[in-house]
Amino acid sequence: MIRAVLALPSFVVATLLGSMLAVLLGIFDKTGDSVLALARLWARVLLVVPGVKLEVNMRVPLDPKRPYVFMANHASMVDIWAMFVGLPVRFRFIAKKQLSRIPLFGWAMRAGRFIFIDRQNAAAARRSIQEAARRIECGQSVIIFPEGTRTRDGKLAPFKKGGFHLAMDSGVEIVPVAIIGSRPIMPRGSALIRRGVVRLEVGEPIATAGLRTADREALIARVHGEVAAMLGEAPGPELNK
Repeated sequence: MIRAVLALPSFVVATLLGSMLAVLLGIFDKTGDSVLALARLWARVLLVVPGVKLEVNMRVPLDPKRPYVFMANHASMVDIWAMFVGLPVRFRFIAKKQLSRIPLFGWAMRAGRFIFIDRQNAAAARRSIQEAARRIECGQSVIIFPEGTRTRDGKLAPFKKGGFHLAMDSGVEIVPVAIIGSRPIMPRGSALIRRGVVRLEVGEPIATAGLRTADREALIARVHGEVAAMLGEAPGPELNK
């Protein structure tokens, strides 16, 4: 409990200092890579202070020089920190636009060239997906939480389609990721970060090259099923219209 209480001020201080430094780095580094390195350090601090242990199981080796579209379940804010620390590739998150409006933190994310998506505006969402496609063409991986938001009941929700359009149009492999154990550490709506173990199960890449629009539903079902299996859940409705 002491570590959980200490974790909150540590989170605030680390986020404020890290965001200010990220904004400064963004002035000199237009690639955002230095901000990504800083974000990895920030995430590591946020995991260590409350006593969160991260375990990573890569089911097959990933090529650090190739771009991927990582798709993971989303149960807690801890998921983001775990991905920063656990994935040893150059990537950017696709995040909801509301995060860009947070003073300082949103500026830091922009300095890191993270990609924001407005799901309430179809035209803006398409532009975000196009920007993500350009990043992939430059060799940069992207991370998507295809459920669109954190789970409310702890179960894997249906997946939205945007990330699958991106992967198929770019012809890159989708890597399913299951994040296990993060919800009890910091449930949705909680300000406390408890100690515990988070495990990243990084699945085998799924090819999208050559797939057509007619293949999209089967691809969504396959990726959803892979994540569900790694979570130990039965397959459910995989598509969120």
